Amino acid sequence: MATDYYYNDELNSIIESFFSEVKHSYLQKYLEDPLIDEDQATFLYLMLKDKTLDSSYISHCIVTTTLVQAALDTHELVTVNNLENDTLKKKRQLTVLAGDYYSSLYYFILSTVNDVSLMRVLAKSIQEINESKMNVYIGQEAKEDSFIHDIKVIDSILLRNIADLFQLTEWKEIVDEFFFYKRLLKERFLWIHSGIKGSISDYLLRKMESTKHSFNQEERLVQQFGQYIEASRQKLLSLSRDRKGLNSYFLTRIDSLLQENHYDEQRVMEEG
Repeated sequence: MATDYYYNDELNSIIESFFSEVKHSYLQKYLEDPLIDEDQATFLYLMLKDKTLDSSYISHCIVTTTLVQAALDTHELVTVNNLENDTLKKKRQLTVLAGDYYSSLYYFILSTVNDVSLMRVLAKSIQEINESKMNVYIGQEAKEDSFIHDIKVIDSILLRNIADLFQLTEWKEIVDEFFFYKRLLKERFLWIHSGIKGSISDYLLRKMESTKHSFNQEERLVQQFGQYIEASRQKLLSLSRDRKGLNSYFLTRIDSLLQENHYDEQRVMEEG
């Protein structure tokens, strides 16, 4: 496990339970294990601990939520291109089935403990995520506030809705901003390092094209990322000061995300 995360034996055990649940001998022959967003698991753990819930409930809540995220992430990997190769076709079909399998697992686990409330929250979250993904996909002319709202829904609505379920409303703004900050850094890195356009960079570039200015769009995009990142970082630091027990974790994680995405060294290169 990465040392930058807020890990203890209990959280480690929960994450191991997730990987035990998703193991399937046939799928493992052709597909990698799903990735887990360790920040998402950590946030869930800290949120639910804040509510002093039973350890067994915390475990099944985190495992089922990460299964939902794994299903969503796996379905994102499905290509729509025509494939000539039978092996690639089979892998695509199995990717679809794997996403369905992870989704069915979360439902099965919650049904065995009759957790109808969490089941409804997760189902509602899946609907909201898919609606926001469609908005991002087709919303070329969307206003910036609406676009950012949809991006935040995609990345944080699972945790926001769970926070609502347990009346942990003070966590919602923190969750929104943290995962927005994380996406900004990742998309900036991918654009600079390999020219890959994420949802934010694609939106901003289209917006620049519509203005028909003569400035260098690539340079302007990097500048805009920097502005968003700095504003988001300052907001996170402010929010963390208001939440006891989170300050140390946030300070460590906010800075480690900068390092993971080579933010400071890339900025020095740009300015130098």
